[in-house]
Amino acid sequence: MTKEKKPKNPVETRVPQSEPEAKYSCNELIGAAVSFGVKPEVMTGALRLAGKDEMTKKEAQAAIKKFLERKV
Repeated sequence: MTKEKKPKNPVETRVPQSEPEAKYSCNELIGAAVSFGVKPEVMTGALRLAGKDEMTKKEAQAAIKKFLERKV
C-alpha cells in the first residue's frame, strides 16, 4: 500500500466573487451626464424611456444608446 502525501498547506482554489454593480438614482445619473458624454437633457430622456428609478452604469449607457438611436 502506498500512501499519497497531501500538502500541508493546500492552495485554495477560490474563484473571486465579483461585487454587484452599484446602482445610481436618476438624480445622480442626470448630475453625472457629462461623464457619459451627453447633456443632462439627453440623460433625462434616456432615463424616462427606460422607466427605471435606479440603474447601473452599464444600464445607463445602454439606455442612452437606445434613446439616441430611436426613430423620431
